[in-house]
Amino acid sequence: MSPDAQLNPASVPGESFDRTLARQWLREQIAQEPPVLVRIAGLHKEARSQVVRACWAKKERSRQDRLRSTPVTGLLRKNADVNPQHLVGAGVFTADHILELGASKLAARAHIDANAAAKWVNAARDVKRKQDGDEIPGAQPAQWAEEDVALVRALLVLDSVTVLRFASHTQGLAYVGERARVLLDATSWMRWKLNAGKHAGVIADITELAEWISSGRAGSHGPQVESHLARHLTMVDELRDPNEVARLWGYRRDDLLELLREEAL
Repeated sequence: MSPDAQLNPASVPGESFDRTLARQWLREQIAQEPPVLVRIAGLHKEARSQVVRACWAKKERSRQDRLRSTPVTGLLRKNADVNPQHLVGAGVFTADHILELGASKLAARAHIDANAAAKWVNAARDVKRKQDGDEIPGAQPAQWAEEDVALVRALLVLDSVTVLRFASHTQGLAYVGERARVLLDATSWMRWKLNAGKHAGVIADITELAEWISSGRAGSHGPQVESHLARHLTMVDELRDPNEVARLWGYRRDDLLELLREEAL
């Protein structure tokens, strides 16, 4: 039976309103939701997750780079029990090397006591701790690591699919399903029993939705949504090129950093 046959909009506000029939009709509207909307919602969810993962990877890379680039001569400058040159002479050059060895192996390698070794390890750990800006891609794209590229790419994809998901034509196509869900909840047994004073308004809303569906306006948004999705997927494919990622970062930096703060920080 077609939706129009199951629920005649003209009869909904009257005394003959059948809540069970109306709920059946609302469920059918939800079940008929265009697959493209499900796909877009999935793409948006995955894009948000990818930004979080890419941000975490970028932070880890920043910490590792900092460890590798921090010489032992830059640690414990005022509180060292052992001259850092002594560590250099023993073949220990960076904070990263200290953490790789650990306190016991450092003490054995450099022939220093356990307390002194522990101080050096703690100092190296301080270097590894999160710092402001660890998640920010480097200023020079030419010097970006893989993690920088991946994070910017993820942000560009999320920005694009967010625009797609909340574009007016996408919202227009999604209107029926979203409105039907609200009305299905409003006509649940408990809500219907407890909110008798709102029955007329709910019935009027169901009638309005049925009339909106009958007008054909919902389907008119479909081609625009499909076209927008195709443009998004083309853009994502183009982002396989790190040069394109860097180019877009050049003039979208502020917007993308704001998106990063909203999604992952």
